[in-house]
Amino acid sequence: MKSNEIKELLVARIIYFLEPYLEKLHHYSIKEEGDKIEVIGATDDKVTSVFVLVRILITEEFGKIYLASLKLPDFMRHQGIGRKLIKVIFKLATELRFELIITLMTDSFYENMKKRGALECERPNSLKIVDSTMLD
Repeated sequence: MKSNEIKELLVARIIYFLEPYLEKLHHYSIKEEGDKIEVIGATDDKVTSVFVLVRILITEEFGKIYLASLKLPDFMRHQGIGRKLIKVIFKLATELRFELIITLMTDSFYENMKKRGALECERPNSLKIVDSTMLD
């Protein structure tokens, strides 16, 4: 499967899952550049409210998908949305025979995901999501 097809599938599944929440944002957009996908949102019309909700990097050559940013606005926090989104991405990664690696996490999220069964990687501050990772 080509990188463009992988990106299309990822975007479709992410947007399908996030749609009810994205509708509550002032604005959102999808930015694709090379092997990178970003879902960008804004909570109001001020430039300072713009944030990257999700940033994904695909390395087709190595069979890895990197979730490099997952930042939820306040109204989406503490509802399990982030973990469920990781599960959506992991399911597709597994179907494509790719690994899902989460990178660039806060220390608390890193520790939380380790407790949920994510495995440490060779890359610093990175965890691999596996079948046994508890994402519900």
